[in-house]
Amino acid sequence: MSCASSIDFKTFNPRRNLPPAVARKRGEANFVGAFQREFTSDRKGQGVGGRHFELAGYGIADFVWMDYGQGDEGAATEPILTSFEMKMKDWRRALSQAYRYSYFADRSIVVVPTDVADRAQGYLHVFERLGIGLWSYEPKTENIDMRFTPSETRAKNPVAREKALARISNRVKFRKTSK
Repeated sequence: MSCASSIDFKTFNPRRNLPPAVARKRGEANFVGAFQREFTSDRKGQGVGGRHFELAGYGIADFVWMDYGQGDEGAATEPILTSFEMKMKDWRRALSQAYRYSYFADRSIVVVPTDVADRAQGYLHVFERLGIGLWSYEPKTENIDMRFTPSETRAKNPVAREKALARISNRVKFRKTSK
């Protein structure tokens, strides 16, 4: 598999729940897509990710990344699952959703535009206490600023983590056999 690849989780698009006038506004969707392209282009090692990752009971993460790089001696390491929640303005809502994803993801990170991250920075102690990362992203400059990234965290629910890893692995296997 290539250094970084993207998979389609075939998840129901929550935008369909919105009125047509609102559903056509694609600001956040464009933000997520630009972030995904920039993030995957910077990955070293092997990994796979995708948008709209749903795990029953935990919501739909905007983007997930499973890094299954190799250890010091070339041996495969335990995969690290990172979930991302992105919002254009409401970092508090993003924090709440990212915390929910921390039950199945090893790391959960909120990604917002720089001006929103500047406001959220005053509450960095809350992010740290919850173990949720805070990053900012500027699509025009393609700059990802990792303001706080939790280290040495694990999913709060190991069973949910295994389900998430199995769902991602099944999509990767399906993609390999369907081509």
